[in-house]
Amino acid sequence: MTETPENERPNDNRNDERAEEPRARVRAQPFSWVWLFPLGAAAIVIWLAWRNLSDRGPAITISFRNVDGLQAGQTKIQHRNVDLGTVESLELTPDMTRVIVRARMTRQAKDHLTENTRFAIIAPHVGVGGISGLSTIVSGSYIEMYPGKPGEPKRDFVGLDEPPVLPPDSRGRSFTLLSNDLGSLTRGSPISYKGITIGEVEDYTLRPGNKGVTVTAFIRSPHEDLVHPETRFWNAGGVDLTLGSQGLRIRANSWEQLLSGGIAFETPDAVLSKTPSAEGSVFGLYDNRRAADRAPLGPTLVYVAEFTGNQRGLDTGTAVELQGIEVGEVTEAHLAYDDRAHTLVTRTTFYVDPERVRILNMPRTADSNQHEAVQQWIEKLVGDGMRAQVSSASFLTGMKLIGLEMVPDAPRAHLERDGDVVKMPSSSSGDLTAILQNLQNVLKNIDRATSGPQLGHALQSLDDTLTRLDKVTHDIEPDIKSLIKSLRDTADSAQSTLNTIQGLAGNTAPSGTDLPRMMRELTEAARSVRGLADYLDRHPEALIRGRKGDDK
Repeated sequence: MTETPENERPNDNRNDERAEEPRARVRAQPFSWVWLFPLGAAAIVIWLAWRNLSDRGPAITISFRNVDGLQAGQTKIQHRNVDLGTVESLELTPDMTRVIVRARMTRQAKDHLTENTRFAIIAPHVGVGGISGLSTIVSGSYIEMYPGKPGEPKRDFVGLDEPPVLPPDSRGRSFTLLSNDLGSLTRGSPISYKGITIGEVEDYTLRPGNKGVTVTAFIRSPHEDLVHPETRFWNAGGVDLTLGSQGLRIRANSWEQLLSGGIAFETPDAVLSKTPSAEGSVFGLYDNRRAADRAPLGPTLVYVAEFTGNQRGLDTGTAVELQGIEVGEVTEAHLAYDDRAHTLVTRTTFYVDPERVRILNMPRTADSNQHEAVQQWIEKLVGDGMRAQVSSASFLTGMKLIGLEMVPDAPRAHLERDGDVVKMPSSSSGDLTAILQNLQNVLKNIDRATSGPQLGHALQSLDDTLTRLDKVTHDIEPDIKSLIKSLRDTADSAQSTLNTIQGLAGNTAPSGTDLPRMMRELTEAARSVRGLADYLDRHPEALIRGRKGDDK
């Protein structure tokens, strides 16, 4: 190996110094602002992720019958137009009868997801009550959340088939109305008092056993105190046509009630100062206002009466009147046959409302009430001759009514008790229907008499008699004229003789003679002969028939 000469080493050191010199002159580069953009983006992503996680609430499931208009990842869950969640997925139940909506709620909604919370799909809807959900035409359907009262936390819900008529936090009071049928009512139908809408129909269901309909009525605050136990509700939808003893009555309601039906109610002013009805109180819902006004205000007196003959028009709802004032109503009417007496009658059950009768100056015990007083009074009237009668309420309509009338010379009677039934004596009425029936019987008898051969023979005999009478009158007419002339001549001669005697006697006739009396009789005879002649001239047939009034 050849060693490097020493004299050449210094040169190597110089080379090393030259190689190290550039490295000593390299400087550190300054910080670049370009790195701020990715760092800022990363910070925003981290902040959004943290905010999303901090706002992230519980996951829930909602079961709906159908989900028209809902879309996964887009449909929102709202309350008062504020987003509280988002629909994440939609899937069918195993039996494919309902749809499960899986949604993620916000942390704000967590404390309100209780057993009382309700959900409903809001979509455009056109009904008789108007158009709802118009905003969803642009934004699309959404799920409305209705927070309920505090309760146990819950994450699985069953959605409502229809949105509720009123928000759950509406102030007011709900009442239960019982009716035979729903009529024109629907959810949202208005409830009015003196024509002003103060509530709505919340819901309706069939009663157990399909024995009618239960209607839930909500009265908004502060008008809920208008409802008292004496309040009467009636169906005010459409046009109210009432046909009764006063004739035909027509009452038209508002256009809103004509379209969607409605309920009206009224409370007597005298009870408004008393304690109002509590939440959930039960009332009857009458068909119309007249039926509500006729409803008894308390316990009633129930009677049974039987009527013979054709009682067409006597049915449930027929009015019961006392001296022309309505005091009750028929509750049942049906045919009954008595096999022992072989009679067919119309057995009628009716009631009398004691509150519609005022009894003055009638002695009664201190502890007796209005019900007992009216009962005793009716028993006394029946003993004095009061009877139940069926009369025509209107000749034009043909409707009937039961009148409690006093019958003159009626035999003594009393109320009969047959078990739980109190039977009131009845009598046939003398109303227009009975009169027409009697007239019809008379006409039938006349028709029967005129349709026989006897009337024809009588008419033929009368015609023959008149013919013979006419012939006799024609034959004696010349003699009658001669007789009349002779009578007039006799009267003239008598008058002439009288005048001569008066001229001869003058005023010298002795007062004790009969000459004045003879002159008066002669004057009366002449007047009578002249009158007879004038009468025969006008009535020549008197020679045959005699003078009118001679047979009396």
